[in-house]
Amino acid sequence: MTNTVSSTLDRLRILITNLENIPPYNIRSPSNQPCRASVAIIIRIRPNNLSHDNNNKFDFAESSTNKSLQSEGINNEQKTNLEDFWELPWVKDGEPEILYVKRALREGDRWSGQIAFPGGKQDKTDFDDLDTAERETFEEVGLDIGNRELFLCVGALDEREITSTFGKNLLMVLCPFVFLQLTKETPPIEISGSEIASTHWIPLSIFFDPNITQKWDPVSIDLSSRLAPNSWILQNIFKTLIGRMHFHCIGLPYSDVDGITTKKLKLWGITLQVTSDLIDVMYWQNEIPPRRLDAKRPKFDYWDMNFFVWFFLRNNRKNYKRKMSDLKTRRKIWAEGWREYFTATKKSCIIATIIRTLFALLLIRKLPRIIFIIEKKIINFTKRIE
Repeated sequence: MTNTVSSTLDRLRILITNLENIPPYNIRSPSNQPCRASVAIIIRIRPNNLSHDNNNKFDFAESSTNKSLQSEGINNEQKTNLEDFWELPWVKDGEPEILYVKRALREGDRWSGQIAFPGGKQDKTDFDDLDTAERETFEEVGLDIGNRELFLCVGALDEREITSTFGKNLLMVLCPFVFLQLTKETPPIEISGSEIASTHWIPLSIFFDPNITQKWDPVSIDLSSRLAPNSWILQNIFKTLIGRMHFHCIGLPYSDVDGITTKKLKLWGITLQVTSDLIDVMYWQNEIPPRRLDAKRPKFDYWDMNFFVWFFLRNNRKNYKRKMSDLKTRRKIWAEGWREYFTATKKSCIIATIIRTLFALLLIRKLPRIIFIIEKKIINFTKRIE
């Protein structure tokens, strides 16, 4: 247990260093789609021994030096404060955890019932993307992450484009920010509104366990209703030609309210991709990280679709492997790989449709001959029996 906790704490410190030294990849919203959204990746250190410094649960947050912390990066004074933070007994003996929320089941919500990070769309009153993350988090779970005495924004991950199915339309630009909780005890979480169903603190160590992260556990989506929402005829055609799409999912174990029953949260889609970015930045630039959490691209029911997608992505795979030792480059290549994946998927759909259509036409053309041969064999077989 000690080795695991120690390694995840070290990875967390590497994350903060990398976020400081490597600027995130920023995306400017096009004029035709200015919508932006921000999420907050909140990390806390859960003390394993609550007897440490019980007289002052906000010991680090209440120090006079810490009140100078600002959100615009980590300056020299902040580095000193963080070094003091890592030396606190409850931090050295603690276990890092990440906050996830489960969205409520709501009709019309594209991400209804899914696991996500606190956050939401930018409002006209927001000063910037960071302000959006702080406001939305407070509205959804009641945590004042803008309070620099309680939380420190240690940086941002690469921004990413959120698109509709197959990357057809740009829905928004997503901006993920990383926050470190500076207090031993987490301020009370208060779910407000109808958007969030529950909140869950997941140990960081889980994401370094290949028995959990590399197990193929798919979430299956019926694409026909998305590709042709207003035509049942086209829906049935798409079901026949394309089938379902299966997304890689990581089952995050957690205890139910009784503290005994173990359940699993299904982490997949955009939240899995952002989590993968987070874990990827927890390795030094000269390290070769293990397989990404979202390394398994979505698959289809039919083998030919999977083969064509694999074939069209061969250059992206080779390019990514060549750049594995460069953190900044490899994460950009991987992000662009999703755009290439959607392009490969569309090409594969077209090719698979053409091949199946030609096969069907050939079958129809040869059908009379096939029926004649079958009938002849049946007659011969009947004569032998007689």
